[in-house]
Amino acid sequence: MVPPRKGETMRAGMRTAVGAMALVLAGKAPAAESVPTDAAMREAHAVLLGLAQDGAAPVREAGADIYYSIVDNPDAPRLVTRLEVSGAPCRARTTSALQFPGKWATLTLGLVDLGRVTTVTAYASIDDMIAETRPVSLASPDVEQIVLTGEGLYCSSHMSLSGQSSASEDTCSDRLDLPMMDEEQRARGRRVLAIVADICKAPAFGKK
Repeated sequence: MVPPRKGETMRAGMRTAVGAMALVLAGKAPAAESVPTDAAMREAHAVLLGLAQDGAAPVREAGADIYYSIVDNPDAPRLVTRLEVSGAPCRARTTSALQFPGKWATLTLGLVDLGRVTTVTAYASIDDMIAETRPVSLASPDVEQIVLTGEGLYCSSHMSLSGQSSASEDTCSDRLDLPMMDEEQRARGRRVLAIVADICKAPAFGKK
């Protein structure tokens, strides 16, 4: 019998760790028959998209949350983002307008699908995350950053409202970052991961 190569052993270990964490998260997630409310799902999407930084509260409308950037400098750009959950709770649409004072706004239409998460990696520091080195267990108390990846996880179209060009720039990101720097962020992060694992049934948390 040929022994497994080192890379295969490491991948198997990572699959085991993710599977174990899925069991932990499943115990913290809402019961399958109790799907989170639209508001809870919008909050999960907002956390992963970086809209709910420092616990920023949105302006709530029927079926949507609107986030405004906090601007102290009058010369700084303004950002307004409308977030709504689509027909499937694990998919959300965003409409963002970014405007510098006295200039035309740039409009961005985005779509995120949490069911596309195929890998989840935890790091103990921002430096390790940037270098993509020394990952730690998701259950480790040292976790400060979590990276979720998956093909076409977040896709967007950018266009200017100046009217000078009707062309749009389409991009897709395969990565979303989840900070876990303090207790408040960890609490939000655990709720998000539980939703991704139990409600969205993301492949990253599937049985191996």
